[in-house]
Amino acid sequence: MLRMMRGPRKKVLRGEEGFTLVELLIVVLIVGILAAVAVPLYLGYARDARLAEAKALVGGVLTSVQGCLQTTTCNPSQLAYASSRNGLGSGGLTGDGRWAVTVTDITLNGNQWGGGPIVATGQAATNVAGLVAQIAISAGGVVTTQCNFNDGNGLVGC
Repeated sequence: MLRMMRGPRKKVLRGEEGFTLVELLIVVLIVGILAAVAVPLYLGYARDARLAEAKALVGGVLTSVQGCLQTTTCNPSQLAYASSRNGLGSGGLTGDGRWAVTVTDITLNGNQWGGGPIVATGQAATNVAGLVAQIAISAGGVVTTQCNFNDGNGLVGC
């Protein structure tokens, strides 16, 4: 009677009682290798996403300044004009305080652009601290985008 109340006995086969230490070590090793590969890739993607935000910001400012110069006279308040059209606060600071944008005068001589650069600088105590993206226009009117990846190489193409 007592046996019936306890329920049926389960048969446990030898060798199937759980994981061995070697199996657990192999799993931990595989997870460690995957993490060692994935973490640097993720950090690189995160940095690239933050720089994409900065490049979009300086590109928007360049577009608004170019539009202003084609219709009216913007100098010397190009930053003020661009700020009002790109959601920047006083001094070219973004609403979340992560980026500060500065504009060196952009010019239009005939049909050729010149001047710049327009620079977005990551602010201290944010997750973009030390990152820089800029757009510059060379004497020949060529627009180049450059970034700083905090690797000591200064501004490089991005």
